[in-house]
Amino acid sequence: MKKIKALMVAFVMAGMTITSCSSDDSGAAPEITGKWNQTKTVVKIGNQSVTQKYTDNTDGCTKNYIEFAAANVYNDVVYFKQGGNCQESAAEPGTWSKVDKTLTITNGGQLSGIYEVSKLSGSALELKTQNNDGGINSTTTIYFSKAK
Repeated sequence: MKKIKALMVAFVMAGMTITSCSSDDSGAAPEITGKWNQTKTVVKIGNQSVTQKYTDNTDGCTKNYIEFAAANVYNDVVYFKQGGNCQESAAEPGTWSKVDKTLTITNGGQLSGIYEVSKLSGSALELKTQNNDGGINSTTTIYFSKAK
């Protein structure tokens, strides 16, 4: 009888060990670093929303991107067409910092500001900001896809 109890305790302990060691790691968290292409912006005021596709690329030169580089360097890279070739315009780099879900972009041109990172995956990034203009509250969400 003692052997049976000892075996049962051993099985219970083994079962607890197996279930407590089950892998709950889902791999490394996605990183914001890298190049991103803006795809659209959605502005929501109350129940109304307006979607605007990103149209700032020069015709025939769809290479614009933003980059969250090492050492917290932010680049807003814009291309223009000259002589039939796409040329990168010179831009002063800004800075970025991310703490939890708060992203701050400084000296980043049109995207300078503080954002909530509402989605971050290996292929998608969504930045959200709240605005109050004359008592009217709005939410702006900017959508990006990972540059290839």
